[in-house]
Amino acid sequence: MPRSVDHDARRSEIADAVLGLVAQAGTEAVSLRSVAAEAGISMGRVQHYFASKDALLLHALDRSHRQMEERIETRARAAGGDDRTVLATILDELLGGHPRTRDALRIHAAFATREVDERARAILTDGDDEILALAVRVVADAGAADPATDAHALLALTSGLSSEVALHGAPVERARRTLTAMLDRLVPAGVGAQPGDPG
Repeated sequence: MPRSVDHDARRSEIADAVLGLVAQAGTEAVSLRSVAAEAGISMGRVQHYFASKDALLLHALDRSHRQMEERIETRARAAGGDDRTVLATILDELLGGHPRTRDALRIHAAFATREVDERARAILTDGDDEILALAVRVVADAGAADPATDAHALLALTSGLSSEVALHGAPVERARRTLTAMLDRLVPAGVGAQPGDPG
């Protein structure tokens, strides 16, 4: 068991080095050699765990995705937990306000422009169906005539805004104002709250 824990810790260390490089100079800065230097270990040690740049990026993407899910859960619990609040929290996180989310979005973009294997596709789309279903439910509760279309438009807006933030350096506060305005039009505050919930 200790050996397994050590392996997990080493993989996490390497993934953090990848994310550090992505934050500094984008995915092009990632290589087995640069990651080894960033992590302060030998290139052979990196190769022991990851055979290629794609493998490094995928593991870093998976790690940042799991961290993002943990932040969403923590924020949603603190904010209350009704459907609208949960949706707003998820969409806000996806905008890229947190540095790790921005790093994940940059890695996502690197894979999105080319063919990816099934493992990459699974990471890139993990949770999408659940988020869309939540958005449809929240928009439907607000009385929309076509909740599926409105929900899809809301997620497409979020995706576009997050790309502006992560890839083009647009201010996250501007993206947040735009997204909040659209969400408020589709789902006025208080919709989705359960009896006894605040708001």
